[in-house]
Amino acid sequence: MSLPAHDARRRSRTLLAVAVGLLIAASSVGVAFVLSPHSAPAAVASCLRSDSQVADPTAPHGEFVLAPPIHPHDAYYADVQATLLHNPVVCGADFWVPWNSVDAGPTSHAEYNFTSTDAAAATWVAAGKEVNLIFQMVGTSANQEYVPSTLLSEVPTIQCGDSAVTPVAWNATFESAYRAFMAATVHHYGTIPGIGYLRFGFGVAGDSNPVQDINAPGCQNQLNAVGFTLTVWKGYLTSMLAYERSLNSSFQLMVALTPVYPDQGDNVTPAVATAAAGYGIGIGNEGLRANDSADIDANGIGCGGYGWCKEFSKFAGVVPLELQTVSATSPNGTGPVGSLVPLLPFALTQHTQIFEIYLEDWLTAFDPNYPAYPMYHSAYAQALAQTALVVGTSAG
Repeated sequence: MSLPAHDARRRSRTLLAVAVGLLIAASSVGVAFVLSPHSAPAAVASCLRSDSQVADPTAPHGEFVLAPPIHPHDAYYADVQATLLHNPVVCGADFWVPWNSVDAGPTSHAEYNFTSTDAAAATWVAAGKEVNLIFQMVGTSANQEYVPSTLLSEVPTIQCGDSAVTPVAWNATFESAYRAFMAATVHHYGTIPGIGYLRFGFGVAGDSNPVQDINAPGCQNQLNAVGFTLTVWKGYLTSMLAYERSLNSSFQLMVALTPVYPDQGDNVTPAVATAAAGYGIGIGNEGLRANDSADIDANGIGCGGYGWCKEFSKFAGVVPLELQTVSATSPNGTGPVGSLVPLLPFALTQHTQIFEIYLEDWLTAFDPNYPAYPMYHSAYAQALAQTALVVGTSAG
């Protein structure tokens, strides 16, 4: 039996009030959120359960803190515990995990040790949050070595500009070692509660690019010398995705879409997205920036319809879609990334349901001790809360 119109409106207002109350409670200083009844859902979903408002309802969804501090002596550790750990807008945390922080190499007595990563995750899981792990194959700068040292000495490498020493990832010895690491990781976390998804980097960091400083002088010659071509790289990436699928993971796996030559265009991104979606592996992009939202094509697809935006449009509802800005945002709207405020609603129009949000942006919204808080916290908290009404809160 349907409700009378006035009762239905009263119920809608009540549910909206509950949602607003939950989100206001997220801030220890009582940020006043102004939410429109016309844009708010009838009820706020939990990001720990199915959410009919996102494109892939049963897959992971929500807003997550990217790389929160894990040691009491780390900057803003206490602030995170006070303002984010129990904040219902926060669905959980994403941790970057360098490969060699877990894998000591095949000659070690105990090759794999997940103790430190498990401990970092446990704090958030105990608070009722979800944890996602991003495994980084290669560091992003010359002083970051993430490959187990014993393996690095056994495979061919290149080193371009400020890049880390980078292994030839499609080398058979290297592939075998990384596949063994992936298998051990999927097996380990199959028994650990509170894990939402895993993302394995297939190149630099948690992404899928072959070398960090690819435009450095002489880098192209080095790549050519070790047999790099787009065809070789595409074959390597798609074969790694096929191997991931063979692991029969009990939880969601993800992969980053990273064009090798974004200014020239290549067929790697669509090939990776198609292969991943076919295997049920979610796809994401770690380079969201202001120009993406400014460049909407005739079909309403961002980025002019190119790159990750086009693949998001193609595979929305097939697998979960994830976004991370290329760096922490600029609350004053400057720089290539710009402000988080317009980026979040734009990302929702592109069917994004997983948001990996830099710690600095969360602190801007909710931490009174953070420098950007006094001027920008209201706008940032509002943007995060509005997005949570779609992708879910940890309170539901």
